[in-house]
Amino acid sequence: MESKENNDIFNLAADNIIKWYEQTRTTMVTIKLSSQHDVELMGILLAARKHTLGVLTTLANKNILSTHALLRVLVEIFIVLKWILNVSTNDTKTKSDEVYKRLRRWDITRLNKDKIMLENLPRTSEVESAIKQIEDDIDNLKNAGIKVLPNVKQLHDDLLQNESGEIYAKSYMTYSRAIHLNRNITEKLAWTRRENEEPKEVLYKDDIEPDGYELLIIASISCDINKAIRDFYNWNSDVIQHEYEQLKSRLNKN
Repeated sequence: MESKENNDIFNLAADNIIKWYEQTRTTMVTIKLSSQHDVELMGILLAARKHTLGVLTTLANKNILSTHALLRVLVEIFIVLKWILNVSTNDTKTKSDEVYKRLRRWDITRLNKDKIMLENLPRTSEVESAIKQIEDDIDNLKNAGIKVLPNVKQLHDDLLQNESGEIYAKSYMTYSRAIHLNRNITEKLAWTRRENEEPKEVLYKDDIEPDGYELLIIASISCDINKAIRDFYNWNSDVIQHEYEQLKSRLNKN
């Protein structure tokens, strides 16, 4: 594919992706949603938008390692968000209460991970104080009957039994390597060219190769994050889905 065509498709995708986030944000602001879970969903939307802008920037600059790391974060945000909003009731109060409870399950899961991380650090007074605060927060949530989230496999199996689910499962697995560095990644950044099994020359690539699906996954996950929130509030998301399908068709052709 020619460079100009590459740029045209990238710019078209980026424009649509950014527009989806802005449309959802504007709708939330206009309607003036004000409950606690509304505020938290706005925060999740804005965090996802920032990561999406970041991943578009790193991909445009061919910084694929950072692109994959941010994509891994976005996959997890979507899977957890989708589960949080997948409440099977039409009663507004019951629905709101359940979503808020599920958001708290995300909190306690994060707190448990934070506690493990801090416990592996040198025990300075600051670290000890942070651990104590986290333990208090965890105890408060436990006393309120809040449990940790299901693991990623359970979330995925419950929600994503379709073609996009397979893409997200593969992406989660593959792009986790960009966050948890191992030799599968580092050896792709620098390697030794061999001749007759003897080292000949050390080459430095300075990045890994794109897999060709990055832009499609950015578009897919951005569409799904916005649809998840819009569908929760019963807002129309047909236009977003239609624009995504058009993008997907063009990206698959190339």
